[in-house]
Amino acid sequence: MMRKLLYTALTLVVAFSCQKPEEVIPGRVEPDKPDPKPGESEYADPGVEPHKDGQPYDTYRGLIMAGYQGWFGTPGDGSPMTAVPNQGWYHYRESEQFRPGVLRNSIDFWPDMSEYTKKYVVGDGDATGYSSPFILPDGSHATVFSSYDESTVLTHFKWMKQYGLDGVFMQRFVGEIQDAKHKDHFDTVLKHAMKGSNEYGRAIAVMYDMGGTTNENMAKSMVADAQKLMDQYHLKDRSTQKYYLYENGKPLLALWGFGFNDSNLPKPSFIEPYIEQLQAQGWAIMLGCPGYWRAGGNDALSGTEHRKMIEIIKKCDAFIPWYVGRYGNDNFESSDWQARIKDDIAEAKKYSTDGHVVVYAPHVFPGGSDRNMHPNNGYPEGDATNTGFRFGGRFYWKQFYRDIKAGAQAIYVGMFDEIDEGTAIFKQMHVSEVPSNVPYKKANVPTGYGYTSDDDYWVTSYTNGNYRMNSSEQTGDGIRWSKKTSDLDIRFQGIDDNLPTDWYLFLTGEAAKMLRGEVKMTPDMPTK
Repeated sequence: MMRKLLYTALTLVVAFSCQKPEEVIPGRVEPDKPDPKPGESEYADPGVEPHKDGQPYDTYRGLIMAGYQGWFGTPGDGSPMTAVPNQGWYHYRESEQFRPGVLRNSIDFWPDMSEYTKKYVVGDGDATGYSSPFILPDGSHATVFSSYDESTVLTHFKWMKQYGLDGVFMQRFVGEIQDAKHKDHFDTVLKHAMKGSNEYGRAIAVMYDMGGTTNENMAKSMVADAQKLMDQYHLKDRSTQKYYLYENGKPLLALWGFGFNDSNLPKPSFIEPYIEQLQAQGWAIMLGCPGYWRAGGNDALSGTEHRKMIEIIKKCDAFIPWYVGRYGNDNFESSDWQARIKDDIAEAKKYSTDGHVVVYAPHVFPGGSDRNMHPNNGYPEGDATNTGFRFGGRFYWKQFYRDIKAGAQAIYVGMFDEIDEGTAIFKQMHVSEVPSNVPYKKANVPTGYGYTSDDDYWVTSYTNGNYRMNSSEQTGDGIRWSKKTSDLDIRFQGIDDNLPTDWYLFLTGEAAKMLRGEVKMTPDMPTK
């Protein structure tokens, strides 16, 4: 996945550091809005009338939307993809297995499974031989969900409605839908999500992740796939999908991975004709861009391609920057990022003209962690330890507050369900509730993937960015370090024990009220 590539290249360890807990100030009852003095309003103005329940979503402005990966699968969920033994634990697995231990699983947070209809027990009864049980503190075996199940997706959309998240962009990976089994997975998850959108009145839109879309065949397949979705769901007349998100009178289609300084992503000059073909199909286009989109350089292209990027952005309907790995809790307010985002918002507003709006939606994320996949990522001290660099929600809230105060009219949250990189906002287990991540001796372990049956195996980090499991310590050129798993002490992250498991859904809903101007803009994190 491209997010993993960018996440690894711009690791959160650089951005995050220790910070003392801040005092949480209780929320307050808001009085009726007073008449503001000119230029001194304490209330945000998204530039549109707030969306009313039951009405179509005609603009992204005034909304907080999240990305929805929908990529989790389990053996027995009915997907032809997960029926393949070494693919069975889709996006739970690492090194083609799902077991306790670094490099043996890909998730850093564990979902709060208390409200799911269908639960899959890990390890027990798994005929694939590629998983082992995860043991909860009470001695029982942990369970997970499958995104392929309709009940899972509908539960998530119910939460969106319950907590006030306006909706989601459904991720669709251009590289993966080339394979029929993977395409079936994302087609099925999208079908469930379209049903959830209608049932719970949530905005929905498709977002293509363009990782690998650097050749003609890949680009053409994306355009053809978009036409099929347009036709299948009757998106031009809303007869099937009343709540599909529109912008400038057209259904909105997002393309993530535009303008990045990354060889695995398409250059603007290459992708421009395909964007024009999508527009000719009747789509409004949103672009997922690098954090340094305006100036170029750093994570963005420079020179001619940067100029082409800005030219194309102005012709589209919305765009979002990507900030994971660019800043963290310690430097978001002390660095130039606040000024940069404020200037970005001001610049983007110039792109709107009479009759055509270009919506700029800053990216907000709760924190992040992917130590099971990339054990170089370290723990900070203090209250961020084992909570995914989240600082009890203070980092998340300060982004909402600062971006909205700077004039943001829409927000993109990354992500709703991404527990494998620790950016998920949905319900997750507390630190004290998560299963053990300690490896143990096991039988019938498949061979050929660097597996070991030792209780305490070695993990080696190479200077080229790769990792490998070993039965003994490794030395020599090209090795950064080789450590026992017990020394790495990589545990599952969790929600702070003093906070509810729905804390980040709650904060998202409160931020949506602030964006709509229903409550005052405040740096004080609300309380339940």
